[in-house]
Amino acid sequence: MQIRELIIYGENGKVRKVSFELGKVNIITGKSKTGKSAIGDIIDYCLGGDSCNIADGVVRENSLWYGLLLQFDTERVFVARKNPEIGQQTTNVCYIEIGENINSPNELNFEQNETVSGIETLLSNRIGISENLNIPHETQTRRPLSANIRHALYYCFQNQDEIAAKSFLFHRQSEPFITQSIKDTLPYFMGIVNEKFLILERERSLLKRKVSIEKRKLEELEMLQGGGLQKAITLISEAKSVGLIQDEHKVDYGNFTEIHNLLKSVEDWRTPDNIQTIGMDKISYLQTELDKKQQSLFELNEDVQFAKNFNGETSFFSEEVEHQKLRLSSIGLFEKIDFRPNHCPLCSNILNNPLPGIESIRTAITSLDNNIKNVSREKPKIRKYIDNLESTRQKLVEEIQNIKAQIDGIYNQNQDAIALRDLYTRKAKILGRISLWLESVKDRSDLSNIEERIMSLNDQIKKIDKQLDRDTLEERKQYSLSRISTKMTEWATQLDLEHSANPYRLDMNKVTVVVDKPDRVVPLQQLGSGSNWVGVHLIAYFALQSFFIENKRPVPHFLFLDQPSQVYFPSKVQEKDTDWNMVGKIYDFINERVKTLNKDLQIIVVDHANLVENENFESCIIENWHHGEKLIPTDWYK
Repeated sequence: MQIRELIIYGENGKVRKVSFELGKVNIITGKSKTGKSAIGDIIDYCLGGDSCNIADGVVRENSLWYGLLLQFDTERVFVARKNPEIGQQTTNVCYIEIGENINSPNELNFEQNETVSGIETLLSNRIGISENLNIPHETQTRRPLSANIRHALYYCFQNQDEIAAKSFLFHRQSEPFITQSIKDTLPYFMGIVNEKFLILERERSLLKRKVSIEKRKLEELEMLQGGGLQKAITLISEAKSVGLIQDEHKVDYGNFTEIHNLLKSVEDWRTPDNIQTIGMDKISYLQTELDKKQQSLFELNEDVQFAKNFNGETSFFSEEVEHQKLRLSSIGLFEKIDFRPNHCPLCSNILNNPLPGIESIRTAITSLDNNIKNVSREKPKIRKYIDNLESTRQKLVEEIQNIKAQIDGIYNQNQDAIALRDLYTRKAKILGRISLWLESVKDRSDLSNIEERIMSLNDQIKKIDKQLDRDTLEERKQYSLSRISTKMTEWATQLDLEHSANPYRLDMNKVTVVVDKPDRVVPLQQLGSGSNWVGVHLIAYFALQSFFIENKRPVPHFLFLDQPSQVYFPSKVQEKDTDWNMVGKIYDFINERVKTLNKDLQIIVVDHANLVENENFESCIIENWHHGEKLIPTDWYK
């Protein structure tokens, strides 16, 4: 897989295309802030990147979609992905089109028809990544990992902050977990672990899982039978404690058959179905009635109290009136007396003022007498009313006591039922353990069957181990690494790298490059100067790409390099002080590598350098942005 075109669809409806030549070195040279580094970020994003790493600036602000026209052996694939909205770093909106001779659309006339995961799957299949799964060692806890296009791209990019790094070698290796992903997938991409090996490895893993399951079954049966006769004796004792077996029943604890038959005899015991408790509905109803009765009793008590208070006030008034009447009677006031005019009716003395009418006095005295009689007549009626209230209250008290008795009875009855049910529950639990023991005794014959299955599975695992042959696998790994090491050592000398008289090699365990000196091993991070770091990255990447191509491994055949000359442009130093010979040597090396691979590798370089006198550099320039040109044309935003 190589890249024919990079396309940007603008907010203004315009389209920007950057065309690349296949199987050649493609150089875009330009000043800073012209959008050179965005080229690599767009390629990575369109090929299923997790996030859009394009800098927040002119490119992001003026683009709607990004696209790539990819070239495979016999077909082309156009893949596009929408620019994330402001404040977002990714989107799942993608478009893909496949055809033998298709071209990239000249306008934004397409809509989403694919997702990021769909693009990953399609491109993984197109470059030939077959079904694979790296299964970690049994002692490791990480999940199995399946290699895809995203893992293959680790060997296709060297961004500006990566190509001169001394602490890591590969693309994105500085991110969490990426180093482990490279360790897990690089053996597959190198062909050290091929598809047949992975299939056998997976089958071996499944067989080992089956062995584990069978071993657990065996351990369970052995554990159940481990107690043997002693466990049966314990079960008989428990059964006696709950009445499943009578206490007076004599057992010969040395006779296995008698013990087995005794436990078998109680296995059919079942919990009776007539253990019932009175439901809460009845209790709730009685409680409601009790509340009603108690409320009525409260109200009735108040009525009785009011009636008694009223009766007491009346009695006091009646007693007072009776007392006054007696006083008046003592002087004969209520007798029939003939009054003489102008004389006092009590003392018979002559009065100076005339007396009221005799009839008026008589009427007043008679009215007083009648009122006293009325009070006397009302007292029996109040007493009768109070007696009726007292009678009703007594009935309510009796009804309340009756309801409380019913509630207490229900609770007592339920407590008895619950106790009985608990006993039956204990019996059922003990019976369950008895059944389990009887079952384990019955399954003694299964022990040998399980052991035979485990032996058979282990035999299959041994056969697969022979086919996998770890020693052979290690030999293949060392053979592949030695071929890569030979090229790296040769090219280190060509680029005049430090310690180039010693072998350079790729250390897959530490995922870095090391130099094997006679007395010590020197890793990449201990090599001095930026020119050495850039050189190591270049020789490692070209050695791997050469290996992938020669062995037809499923890795894209392009390499993106972002400013490989940067270490020769120190800050605050004029270009006239730049070591142009070293920069030229790097580009001569790049061109030579591409030519030896017979157009099977495409190189895309973005750089600040502009080697006008270097033919290898000048002939590979596809766009020059030193004279005002940029990735996003100025008229898009000015």
